[in-house]
Amino acid sequence: MKRERVLLAVYSLLKPVSSLLMMGLLLLSSVIHAQDERDELLLEFPLADFPYQTLANRTTGGFLSAYINPSMSQSLAMSNNLYSSAHYGIKSLITKKSKFKTHLYRNLAALGFDIFSAYIPFGNGWLHEEYHRAVMTRRGVNSFNQVNTFPFGNAFVSVNSVRDEDLILLSDKYNNDFRRLQVAGMEGEYVQIRTLQRNNFFYNQGLPHIPLFWLSTLNSISYLSDLSVYDKSIDQANEKELTIESRDFTGPDYTAWVSALYNPQRPYEDRGIHPSGTGIDRYVKTTDLTAEELNYLKRQGQLHWLNVLSPQLFGFGKVKLNSNERGVYYGNFAIRHVLTPFGNDISLDLFYQTPADNYIFSLHNYNNLHQSFFGIEGGIIDKKMTDKWMVSSRGILWTQPKNQSFTDKRASLGGALHIRNSISLNSLNLFLDVEAKSAGWLMGNVFLEENVSLIFGLNVRIN
Repeated sequence: MKRERVLLAVYSLLKPVSSLLMMGLLLLSSVIHAQDERDELLLEFPLADFPYQTLANRTTGGFLSAYINPSMSQSLAMSNNLYSSAHYGIKSLITKKSKFKTHLYRNLAALGFDIFSAYIPFGNGWLHEEYHRAVMTRRGVNSFNQVNTFPFGNAFVSVNSVRDEDLILLSDKYNNDFRRLQVAGMEGEYVQIRTLQRNNFFYNQGLPHIPLFWLSTLNSISYLSDLSVYDKSIDQANEKELTIESRDFTGPDYTAWVSALYNPQRPYEDRGIHPSGTGIDRYVKTTDLTAEELNYLKRQGQLHWLNVLSPQLFGFGKVKLNSNERGVYYGNFAIRHVLTPFGNDISLDLFYQTPADNYIFSLHNYNNLHQSFFGIEGGIIDKKMTDKWMVSSRGILWTQPKNQSFTDKRASLGGALHIRNSISLNSLNLFLDVEAKSAGWLMGNVFLEENVSLIFGLNVRIN
């Protein structure tokens, strides 16, 4: 059971304290002209993602049906394709003599589409739920994304058709995954924001993504901060959801997450019997939390405002740093606060573009209850090796809490390396991704243990 996410975002805009500020920022963001815009559309199609698809095959019972449970990379790509295509079309169709009106109308049209898309497959609401589902699929638990039914006007949208026995398995045997499961939806939204910001910056697209960035960010802030709506929503859902199949896998994400953080050893069955008398009472109310748990959750809600610290949210797609005989140098940044199986990751992303190369750097501050841990990340994007061959690579080195623990002060050293080889066939590119990681949490990678993944697909660039 989830309160419809876009409604929370709109609600946050209408709060008396923040309404004028937020509407003013959105208006300002919509009319600032991006530098060096190109009419370019980038679409990506990860056709195969192993070993995840092998696990999805086992979960669903068939090779083709495994695509119904897409990997994190696959669901991200399809959602990005939806927004990039729609926003590209809006940008192409709306052109006025006044630059002010052009950018204002483009962003207003994008805002309308982005609100509408919350109810359709491949929208960011669908992506949110698919990231939850990917964590379950990885452990052999099947589910259904209710967004696939086009639930226009529904107050609640669920990931349902999950058995109590499967949730017991996740909680009791794979508790790290269980804690990550609760907040994987938010993770998906910030992977999307990060990817679309990167594409706008490095490919100079100038697509009107700003309303989507604000809706996703404000939704997460509202969902994490406005705890007053949770208990009433749970009571309403419990009255209607009389069968196990109709129930969401967790209810409100964040009360379930903080409860799991503080009580990793508590058996799932201790939640008691559902008010209907059938099945386990899955949903965690604020009244079920201790004062310490509730205060920790409120603190994460406050920290989540860090996500608005990004020039791209205010219309500055890229900032000119310098110019010389070689060309122009650009930069940008974004701060992110994302919830994890052990607490949070507060990171600083730095985008840097020279006349020849594209670079991304990140600093990570991982936090559990008692300790801070650190990581550093760097990468290069689309480095031309020949006329037809490009390479992108990203490496990250981290210390994270040992065993992904919320309370352990000991650090565990780890990292990951991602390499993409792309072969250009004019506007069509074939790519092969190889990502190897140690044990640990990596945003956008479903595996918490050591893993090597291979992703094959194609992307299309339309000028």
